[in-house]
Amino acid sequence: MKTKDPTKIADEIRREPISRRQFLKLTGITAAGFLAGRCTSEETQLEPGTPFALVNGTLIDGTGAKAMPDAAIIVRDDRITAVGPRPDIEIPGDSFIVNVQGKTILPGFINSHVHWAFNRKNLSKWAREGVTTVRDLGRSTAYPENLFKTRNSLNANHKCARLVAVGLFINVEGGYPAALWGGYMETVRSPEEARQAVNKLIDAGADVIKTAVESGYAFRRSGWPLLSPDELNVLVKTAHERGKPVTAHVTSASDLASALDAGVDEIAHMVVDELPIELVHRMIETGTRWVPTLELWQHASRKYPVNYGEVSIKNLARFVEAGGEVALGTDYGGAPQMAFELGMPISEIEWMMEAGMTPMQIIVSATKNAARACNMEGQIGTLEVGKLADILVVDGDPLTDIHALTKVHLVLREGKSI
Repeated sequence: MKTKDPTKIADEIRREPISRRQFLKLTGITAAGFLAGRCTSEETQLEPGTPFALVNGTLIDGTGAKAMPDAAIIVRDDRITAVGPRPDIEIPGDSFIVNVQGKTILPGFINSHVHWAFNRKNLSKWAREGVTTVRDLGRSTAYPENLFKTRNSLNANHKCARLVAVGLFINVEGGYPAALWGGYMETVRSPEEARQAVNKLIDAGADVIKTAVESGYAFRRSGWPLLSPDELNVLVKTAHERGKPVTAHVTSASDLASALDAGVDEIAHMVVDELPIELVHRMIETGTRWVPTLELWQHASRKYPVNYGEVSIKNLARFVEAGGEVALGTDYGGAPQMAFELGMPISEIEWMMEAGMTPMQIIVSATKNAARACNMEGQIGTLEVGKLADILVVDGDPLTDIHALTKVHLVLREGKSI
């Protein structure tokens, strides 16, 4: 039987809503390939410049605005060109129209605290479950030049989650993480060396700078060496001069105060001792984000005598109630003996709900706020005109049932089907 010209097939359905199966076929991806989530670049895509529109779904744009029923979002190449109520959007005449009725359109999710992300299989798993970006917050097994070359290679493949990376920690000799795990760090002995270390990492390709203000509390240790106030101040100042945010590993309130004194942008890990309300207010006044990594503390509760899981949820609840900014992050791979959830971090999300976060707050934490954590808020995190088309479509309504986030219908990274 003669095969029908695929361009004629496309012309026949271009102006009528098409199903996910048809859309994947037009983009060169078979249903089997979609389900298998192959992290390869073999498949062809729509011809460059051909727009497509997702219509009839409910849109949650990631900004915190109310959900928009009967929405339309138009993508051309890798960018969003229009988004809004369907009656207000003029769909270009050459568009493919993808019907997502009964589904919810969201920005691709971001896990802003992971490790062991320089792994094609892991990145593929995250991507096909709707996590289109991950931020690797530190490796100790290789030099950053190799890491950033690998990051760039992985990021060229749209079927993998986008990888944002810090490279190595910056700390004093004998400080965390080397104090616990060993391996490489950028070690400094003076404010000038702190400046040099920041510039070295940024020159090599670091997206974000990471340090640790960790005296050992959460690990039942004490006396681990710390950067001096002058070293920490210079570290933050230098990173900011180069346009890079600073995230600080912290696990106790006393170390949190030191990190805030230096002006870090973000605290990686919820503290697991008593959190004074004064420090909560300081974080809110300075706009300092918190990445609570509740999954880490749930696992750690099985190892240490203190119930870190319960304490972390309680402290997060206090921070959220006061109006603090949260970015979703799990610490995937942060401890080799702990089995973290790979893919959509639904367990982390459930614990965030236990801390009093609403579904909308959680979605914003995993999109807009996490994009800020990645220093990419101008490119990803919200469904707005001009931004990269990282899009997650799920069956159902995650505002009424958060587990709808696990019912993935379609994932796009930069306008290409995952």
